Amino acid sequence: MDTSLLDAVKADVQDFLQTNQELMFNERDLQIHLALYLSRSKNQYDDVDVEYYVPYRELQDYLWENELKLDIVVSKNGEFIPVELKYKTVYVERQIPRFNQKLKKPVEVLKNQGAQDMGMYNFWKDVRRVELVKRRFKSVTGGLAVFVTNDKAYLNRASSHSDTKSDTKSNNANFSMAEGEHGIHKSWAFPDSACAKNNPDFHVNRKYSIHWEAVSVDGIDFHYCILAI
Repeated sequence: MDTSLLDAVKADVQDFLQTNQELMFNERDLQIHLALYLSRSKNQYDDVDVEYYVPYRELQDYLWENELKLDIVVSKNGEFIPVELKYKTVYVERQIPRFNQKLKKPVEVLKNQGAQDMGMYNFWKDVRRVELVKRRFKSVTGGLAVFVTNDKAYLNRASSHSDTKSDTKSNNANFSMAEGEHGIHKSWAFPDSACAKNNPDFHVNRKYSIHWEAVSVDGIDFHYCILAI
């Protein structure tokens, strides 16, 4: 049976993340390296675009009043697969080479980004945006939401009323990215919080299951997940 374009792109993204041994300093670095990898894929895609602009007013039920630029869009035979990326890190410094010479002192290679609640929110926001693009454009036959991190906090399940002795709930419990199945309602627990006031609740079309994979790059432990949409 022929492999679908979505399956082919997902396999290539996974191959890149499993085999890459070059440390990415930030999300843009990851975006460019992954796009180059896809453009050289054995699947021979027709085109690999970055920062693919879609006017948000074209999308029904789009809640965020800012322009939409998809990180990567892969196309072949008239089909399109958007790939949205998130790269969230905690602080790491390394003594790195430049132009084949090792620098004298260690430098910051990964920033301490923090704000895991917003990192989770923006991942599920990516899922919803790809869903809306897929609904609007018939030639978009699927999409991927990819999350890469060396911050293990993203793997933990945010507390809810049912799993804590103190009967308290994390504001971002419904945006959890822990291993396993996740529901469709993406809402903040506390409507009066700054996160809730600045970032609207939303829903996704169906339940999604997250599975984390572990990799090591330059001695740094990373985890990644890939959701097919």
